[in-house]
Amino acid sequence: MKEKQIKIDNLNINYKEIGNGDMPIVLLHGWGIDSDKYVELASILAKDIEFENLTHKFPHSAIAQGRLLSGVTIGTYRVILLDLPGFGKSDEPNENWNLDDYVEFTDLFIKNVTQVRGFELLKSILSKSNIKNMISGGLSSISNSETKKNKQIILIGHSFGGRIAIKYAVKYPEKIEKLILTGAAGIKHSLSKKQRLFSFFIKIGKRIFSFPFMDRFQNFAEKILYKFVSKKDYHKANPTMKEVMKNVIAEDLTSILEKIKTPTLLAWGKLDNSTPLSDGNLMNEEIENSKIIVFDEANHSLPYQRSEEFAKNILEFIEKSRIE
Repeated sequence: MKEKQIKIDNLNINYKEIGNGDMPIVLLHGWGIDSDKYVELASILAKDIEFENLTHKFPHSAIAQGRLLSGVTIGTYRVILLDLPGFGKSDEPNENWNLDDYVEFTDLFIKNVTQVRGFELLKSILSKSNIKNMISGGLSSISNSETKKNKQIILIGHSFGGRIAIKYAVKYPEKIEKLILTGAAGIKHSLSKKQRLFSFFIKIGKRIFSFPFMDRFQNFAEKILYKFVSKKDYHKANPTMKEVMKNVIAEDLTSILEKIKTPTLLAWGKLDNSTPLSDGNLMNEEIENSKIIVFDEANHSLPYQRSEEFAKNILEFIEKSRIE
């Protein structure tokens, strides 16, 4: 694994690369976490685990115990895990971003980290052309289809990252070969009784804690309230990221799902309480070229809760459709 930094729009962005394959897999993480959570998953996808270190790194993994995933070509993929702006080791947005800002950032990031340059470009050309073709003008005869294919990626979006991936797939369909959504956010639901109570207490609380003698209790009261309504991520966020979160979740993506034409795999935990299975089923109905896989004993943490099984299904989906 290589941890790298890049500057995009004056933001210092941290990301990890695992594997040396030609096909990039870009993974967008969920809210409140960062790329560290997905390292084991990425290692399995990229087949970048050193066999002599398997027991030490992932002692309980299927690969460590000799149960290799079948039918997969070693070294095919290069998995890219980034810390989205505002998370992990990456800078926060310098403004109150909305979902479109994250989509445009993702596009700039992908352009920068997947573009082949210099020696890597020559190596790629040589692997596709023999000496005879080069002498007869093979370097200039690489087809447009090959060039286009090199620019495509496989995009995985989890939770908040799935929200970004949905809109990215609608705006830039030509840049994605396959789309994987897991526990993807984006479908807006009517407020529950608990959420309506939350809104009421927030309004009342602002008045109560405006009194000087009450301000010392504000943080404790907010922590209890946010825990009650399962909004811990919002409570932990600083003022800028709180505004970003409000901007992002305000947008309902239901109406644009039908515009996704990229072959799509939906992977859902049956016990997911954050983005319920009904959301996955709705996405499956609306996205024309999609299939859904349900993991019975998994929740919203599926990608790192069941890394091996999740990776196996992703690889089978990607490679089967590529062979066909």
